[in-house]
Amino acid sequence: MTDLFSYINESADEEKKEAQVKNSEAPYSVHEITIKIKNTLEAAFSDIWVEGEISNYKKHSSGHHYFSLKDDKAVISCVMWRSTGDKLGFDPENGIRVTVCGSVSVYEGGGRYQIDVKKMIVSGIGDLQAKFEALKKKLYEEGLFDPSRKRKLPYYISKVGVVTAETGAAFQDIIKVVRARAPYLNIYLYNARVQGKSTESEIVEGIEYFNSHKDFADVIIIGRGGGSLEDLWTFNEEIVARAVCNSELPVISAVGHEIDFSISDFTADVRAATPSQAAEIISINVRDELQSLDHYGSRIKNLAVSYFAYQKEIIKGIEYSHAFRMPEDIIKNNYILIDGIEDDLKGFYSDYLEAEKIRIGNYENVFRSLNPESVMNRGYAIVRDKITSKIITSSKSVVNGRKIEIKFSDGIVDSTID
Repeated sequence: MTDLFSYINESADEEKKEAQVKNSEAPYSVHEITIKIKNTLEAAFSDIWVEGEISNYKKHSSGHHYFSLKDDKAVISCVMWRSTGDKLGFDPENGIRVTVCGSVSVYEGGGRYQIDVKKMIVSGIGDLQAKFEALKKKLYEEGLFDPSRKRKLPYYISKVGVVTAETGAAFQDIIKVVRARAPYLNIYLYNARVQGKSTESEIVEGIEYFNSHKDFADVIIIGRGGGSLEDLWTFNEEIVARAVCNSELPVISAVGHEIDFSISDFTADVRAATPSQAAEIISINVRDELQSLDHYGSRIKNLAVSYFAYQKEIIKGIEYSHAFRMPEDIIKNNYILIDGIEDDLKGFYSDYLEAEKIRIGNYENVFRSLNPESVMNRGYAIVRDKITSKIITSSKSVVNGRKIEIKFSDGIVDSTID
């Protein structure tokens, strides 16, 4: 009875409330209440200064800037139109602490409020960005970023271990690329959360798992889709960076979009701009390889045909050559050539001998004319000192009583100087 009575009373209360609503003012439409909120907020916060850290920054192709300001407890959306952004003396980026001046506006279509930024001043580096830079500097000084430490990927990869969230877009992108390019490749997933508190330990466990089960992986991919610095922070933790360095298997870091960089990107053996690019790096495009094989096969065939055609022409040239067809003529021609050479040699040596005879005859005439005996035959004599046997060439070199000998062509006469 008690339960039934309570139910009846509750029903009666609801009927009273409905009656009160009908008797009161008509309810607001969604648009009406939104406009009321818009007018209230925009009037109350028309010129305010707000300080915070830039997050989720994006510069649209139109030139407008969209970002969030955050602190450790709250986040607020901001928009800075191109006319204001073009006047800034710096480029906004995630992690910078800034102070902005603007007014609160309400976007009716989405029911959201945001700050319409009119001015922006740099206050400093945000807490997360400062933490990121400090860890980056520390690991760099320890040599964890050194290119000489990084391992090369195997040329042929047949299996890959992926450490990421099963439901995330990153894993789906990897599967899509691999299926299109390299269906032979086996993919093994270690399901790990990639965002939130304590998720870094799951990434480390995934890396260690594949290192202890090398039958499942030739290489490891860790990563996730894009996001803000906070979203990607799991891959900026020191234990993840050291696990990547300590891995025996090569590690590819594929965190965020092309413009996103994480600590794991610097410590990994290979950095991929996106998970899709990581899948392209590890996979050999089967279609491209088949086309290459066809190309090489055609080249080999063409080279073989050209080679045999060339050799055939050489053989044909030998076959139709004069030497091959008329060897007797070649022998006769060589006989004539040899006889000519022999005649040339004989003529050369005959002329040479005649010239040598003339030269020798000239030498004989000279020697004959210089022979002392020939001179003495013409009435000359040789006078010598009897004692010293020296030839006397001057009358001043003799004295009275000196004994001399005089040699004529037909004999010798001894004499004394008087």
